[in-house]
Amino acid sequence: MSDIADNLATVRAAIAMAAQAAGRRAEDVTLIAVSKGHGADDVRAAYAAGQREFGENYVQEWQEKAAALADLADIRWHFLGHLQRNKIRQVIGKVALLHSADDMAGIDEMQRAAWSQNVKQDVLLQINLADEAQKRGCGEDDAELFIDVLSRSPNLRLCGLMTLPPANEDPELTRAWFQRLRTLRDRLQQQLRGRPGVPASLWLSMGMSGDYPLAIAEGATHVRVGTAIFGARMPKIR
Repeated sequence: MSDIADNLATVRAAIAMAAQAAGRRAEDVTLIAVSKGHGADDVRAAYAAGQREFGENYVQEWQEKAAALADLADIRWHFLGHLQRNKIRQVIGKVALLHSADDMAGIDEMQRAAWSQNVKQDVLLQINLADEAQKRGCGEDDAELFIDVLSRSPNLRLCGLMTLPPANEDPELTRAWFQRLRTLRDRLQQQLRGRPGVPASLWLSMGMSGDYPLAIAEGATHVRVGTAIFGARMPKIR
């Protein structure tokens, strides 16, 4: 458990260094500890080290952990993976931020579920920048349409954009995808300025264990770090 605290300290120091180098404040970057594949005790250890934001990808695993950690009143859960339509009602209104609004049918079901529960759900629009068949999300050319739909959904609150760049071993290639999402965000903010339901400053959720300093250099407001904090994952629980 002390390893988790030490790893968190290392990640936080790297975030602070990357933010300073980019002329930003470390407190403007939200660290999400991706706890999927790790037990509730590991989450509790990270919580004891001051971490409050945690990310999960699978509904059942998240539900079991949330129940085991219900005594941690100020813990904030983020749902990161694709959310199947038949599981949306189990998540809406129970997580701080849903990172993966990724298709029209899912967005429609999210709105229905939030309306039926009389809640407002914060969401990020997932952008599939490289149009990879194995990944979810809308393409750049469709982003404005998706934002229009989200901005007109009274129970969904659009907060920003999220992306998963193509896997590669060249940091500069990864940086290019982060730059591309930032450029898209900046263009959309300019085009949609003043439109109801579209915030003046859209968040950017991008960057994971292997590249989060690069993401911060390119404007990430949220980074999703798992392995660098918790180590290798256990088998997933769906």
